Amino acid sequence: MDTDRANPFQILALSGGGYRGLYAAKIIADIENEIDAPIGTRFDLITGTSIGGILALALALEIPAQRIVDLFVDHGEEIFKKRWSLFGYLRSPYSPEALNNLLVNDKLFGERCLGACKHPVIVPSVNYSTGAPVMFKTSHHHNFKRDHHFRIVDVAMATSAAPAFFPRHVFNNCQYVDGGLFANAPGLLGLHEAHIFFQKDNEDVRLLSVGTMSSRYTVDPSRNREGGVLDWGGGSLLKMPRRLFGLTISANEVLTDFMLRHQLGERYVHLDDDLTDERAKAVGLDKADHHAREVLLGAASERSKTFISSPAFHVLLEHSPSEPVFFHGESASK
Repeated sequence: MDTDRANPFQILALSGGGYRGLYAAKIIADIENEIDAPIGTRFDLITGTSIGGILALALALEIPAQRIVDLFVDHGEEIFKKRWSLFGYLRSPYSPEALNNLLVNDKLFGERCLGACKHPVIVPSVNYSTGAPVMFKTSHHHNFKRDHHFRIVDVAMATSAAPAFFPRHVFNNCQYVDGGLFANAPGLLGLHEAHIFFQKDNEDVRLLSVGTMSSRYTVDPSRNREGGVLDWGGGSLLKMPRRLFGLTISANEVLTDFMLRHQLGERYVHLDDDLTDERAKAVGLDKADHHAREVLLGAASERSKTFISSPAFHVLLEHSPSEPVFFHGESASK
């Protein structure tokens, strides 16, 4: 990794993936334990989508990642507890109430607003009321005047309202759905933010991306190919939107990884693990039992051990960012 730049700009990008976000949270927790400091103190910008967005918001507040690990270990099955929904026809199979109640606890976000963040952060979502993608941002640019008023819990719920899993999140008189629909791996958003709003060249940027044990959705060649429910849903109308959402975020991950490798070269580090056939049976966006925890925590421990021993770890985690400047909100520079 290039160490010649006098003032490198470092981005931490955290992917979405439902309960698989436990994998990313565990990797970050291991890194924080190794450096004995909040990881936000080593990066100039943090970006995350869906569960990665929840984690990004926590890190921007310097909430220890281990707290998010504990939340998912202790309450994952509560978050993903099925409710009556007539097989998903009348409403989503999971209620957002359990996650909302956990996030609004004072040990996590409480009633704090985005302006309370100590580090610059961007979190994508889709405004379903307008049909447009949105980026919730701290006020790290003088033009960002509104988002700092939003409750962090609302931003977290908006970015993680996964279609076919949870209902839309409504606040600010708009309905929001999961940012993974267009930016499940938000590294390119972070790179764009560095260029446009921090005025950084590609050569100055380093980016650490942490995935969620990506699983590629592929076709069974023996299956019906006519494009109906039998094809897309394997015969189940309920499974069709889930498979389409899974295909969307899977393809987005691969494309983003490809483009970032081209643009940043060795200044881009991606931490993730492919799911083998057997492990894939235990892990999923909404699988939160002890089998899923075993796979996610075990794989994350192995990946963090390898990364902590690498030269890239020492380059990235020895970085001291410039003091962040916020123009609005309670963290605004005096």
